[in-house]
Amino acid sequence: MTPTSNETSMFARIFAPWDRFTGWIDTISRCFMGLALLGILCMLLLQILIRYVLPYPAPWVEEVAVYLSGYVALVGMSVCLRANYHLEVDLLVLMLPVRLRKLHRILLMAIVAFFALYLIKYGLKFVELGQGQVSPSSYLFVSHARMAVPIGGALLLMQSVTMMGRALLEYMAHDIDKVAREDAVM
Repeated sequence: MTPTSNETSMFARIFAPWDRFTGWIDTISRCFMGLALLGILCMLLLQILIRYVLPYPAPWVEEVAVYLSGYVALVGMSVCLRANYHLEVDLLVLMLPVRLRKLHRILLMAIVAFFALYLIKYGLKFVELGQGQVSPSSYLFVSHARMAVPIGGALLLMQSVTMMGRALLEYMAHDIDKVAREDAVM
């Protein structure tokens, strides 16, 4: 059964606010990543200055930089997914017919969504393991650093649902175009 243009446009109208919302989340994530990268740079420059000025290095500086880099990596997953920057070997996919390529994209985003759910579920368990534990050098809570895993998973889930919706819209539009072409031939 092929979708009608009314069904496609209704899905597009329902999906558009979600797409805009996740676009705002993506913008906030990009700003956060920029600030975190700036923070890492400042921490490492501070560490260099401390080594030359003081007789001993400050161990907390490197630890904060490592914590920030975890957030950059895990938040960056969702940013890369939305921008289609993820590594893909598309040699075999390009050999598929257009309809199967679009179906492949939907399936791929479903797999990413399940991976994101895995990150959220086990990331929260990982955070619980560090609950109340304090890092010996920076005196920061370990659970705050570990929160990067479920936060990154939640952001990845949101963006994978968005990308799956976009792929579904393309798939539905392809079917409507195909039916319109067949009707024009008859």
